[in-house]
Amino acid sequence: MATSADPASAIVAALAGAGTRLVFGVPGGGPNLDVVGAAAAAGLRFVLAHGETAATIMAATCADLTSAPGAVVVTRGPGLASAVNGIAHAALDRLPLVVIADTVPSAATRVTHQRIDQDALGRSVAKAAITVGGPRAAACAVRTALAAPRGPVVANMDESSADIDASEARVTDVTQVRDEARVGSGASVLEGARAEAGVCAEASVRASTEALAEALEAAQRPVVLLGTGAIPWTAAVRKALAGSGIPALHTYRARGVLPDSAAEAAGLVTGGTMEWPLLSTADLIVGLGVDEAEMIPAPWTYAARTILVTEGEDHGYFTGATTLRMPLGEALGVLAAGPGHDWPDEAGRAVKQDATRRLAELAVATPGRLAPQQVVKTVRDGTPAQTIATVDAGAHMLVAMPLWEVPEPGRLLISSGLATMGYALPAAIAAALCAPGVPVVAFTGDGGLGMTLAELETAVRLSLPVIVVVFNDAALSLIEIKQQPDGQGGAEAVRYRPVSFAAAAIALGASGAAVSTVAGLAAALAAALRRPGPTVIDAAVDPACYPAVMDLTRGQAGRRSVPGTGRALHPKEHAQ
Repeated sequence: MATSADPASAIVAALAGAGTRLVFGVPGGGPNLDVVGAAAAAGLRFVLAHGETAATIMAATCADLTSAPGAVVVTRGPGLASAVNGIAHAALDRLPLVVIADTVPSAATRVTHQRIDQDALGRSVAKAAITVGGPRAAACAVRTALAAPRGPVVANMDESSADIDASEARVTDVTQVRDEARVGSGASVLEGARAEAGVCAEASVRASTEALAEALEAAQRPVVLLGTGAIPWTAAVRKALAGSGIPALHTYRARGVLPDSAAEAAGLVTGGTMEWPLLSTADLIVGLGVDEAEMIPAPWTYAARTILVTEGEDHGYFTGATTLRMPLGEALGVLAAGPGHDWPDEAGRAVKQDATRRLAELAVATPGRLAPQQVVKTVRDGTPAQTIATVDAGAHMLVAMPLWEVPEPGRLLISSGLATMGYALPAAIAAALCAPGVPVVAFTGDGGLGMTLAELETAVRLSLPVIVVVFNDAALSLIEIKQQPDGQGGAEAVRYRPVSFAAAAIALGASGAAVSTVAGLAAALAAALRRPGPTVIDAAVDPACYPAVMDLTRGQAGRRSVPGTGRALHPKEHAQ
């Protein structure tokens, strides 16, 4: 019988104490099954998936929606190796995740089967890899995942390994580990250093606050960039910006910090060209909690002064920017004081509406096919405001992300830092489990759904009313754009044969509908919303608009002007 001292019970107890309620995975034998049994005994639900990558994305999505650590169980060797893509997603999107991996026991010197260096593999993508032999190591694994910056930890379960000592178990921040190792065991020296650091930090925050206030006072057209770090400050952001008239752009993951209905909500910032008209007109750009991992690899060449307010590190993406390391609450206090500006009324809303109009103008489709814009608009119009949408990587995301409007954070989910295909369906399954009663829609391409198709059975087995909308054009359309004009590899590199995902869904026990008109899509959506289980809506889309959409959002968008300013602008050229 398992006891609280054995590794399986210890890791489950640590997770449960941190608020985890769901454990996902594809278990092997032995210690894996001990963890599943310990979870059941502790009241945690285990969800069996078909693949480790999908299971890891499910666990990471639960962390995203609940802030409690996600948990996934994988077997040793191939199980952990298969989970790497999901771990990398959690790492770049800063999601607390504990990957509970079986391992060849350290005492088993003659075992070579499935034996790989799991510590090295884990450290290559995760915050840490910790061997768990008892309750102290288990607690340390969970706390490390939750420590800022949050991220994944690989917990290699080995009951033959000695548990870590009590001093390591108290560690809640890897920075603290380094500081204590550097200073040594002299408690008075360490306490003195911490006190001195506290005084310096207070002075630094005061200086940063004054610098931001001076910059805002001098600016006539400030713009705010809202990143993931602003999400915990949503109420304060809204209080500071609502009614201010200062336009605010959101990164993908920050969508909803300001509701899209707000006059100040100006759309997206990705490092692409859709935001170029607004940012080129600004004379001050203030980033609040912006994570550089969300930005596409493109030069930052705006003339306006850029100030980044962050409690983390920056790596030089924002060329020439001034970084102010201070709590976002302090910066929001400065913004709430009401700095003046010279923006036209509702400039943010005008910019967003102009971008939406330009996207709509690009909607073209041959008879018998839908434009991607029509798909997103029809689904948004036919679902409640609180619907959660998950979006896969691919050409369709360039349409879905700007057109899907949300009232609050956590209603539009995407793999932003890693931008991995195969995200939308596993994330939608997790969202349906974490937010029961809330409609969930997964937007995916045929390539991404092909990677995760078996997880439809998971949704069927769990009776989850997930609606999967597949943009079916039998191609990797985003990669096909990047082939042009040289066409490297030709059609064989990017084209699939036609597949009926509606028929595949039915074979897996879900409902399926093939649609090629707006009316057909609306009817299929209405029927799906009434069903207790999953539905796949197989939308025949015309990819003809994607090159122009790419130019608008990430490439050369042509000569544009900011509504109300009368100023014509040339978008910068970005690498695609």
